[in-house]
Amino acid sequence: MSLRRAFLAYTLGRLGLFFLVAVIVWGASGLVGSQVNGLTLLLLALIGSSVLALFVLRRQRDRFGEAIAADRVAKAEAQAARRARLNDGPTT
Repeated sequence: MSLRRAFLAYTLGRLGLFFLVAVIVWGASGLVGSQVNGLTLLLLALIGSSVLALFVLRRQRDRFGEAIAADRVAKAEAQAARRARLNDGPTT
């Protein structure tokens, strides 16, 4: 999986989880009778989605980490190839 695709999958998963938790908190607070809005809603959704993301998005996070490692290896190989071409250039 490419780095861009892995980043997009993980980011969209985090955003989706955040909005899902926000809707659940907002709906549950409405059912209880004390409506939660504004900053309190955002903070509860942020904390809840962060904790859930540790478990729910583990596979996407692992793939993202693998994509970062593969990209780092590819860049190191490309840099080594460039250095080899420069060192093996024409001698005059």
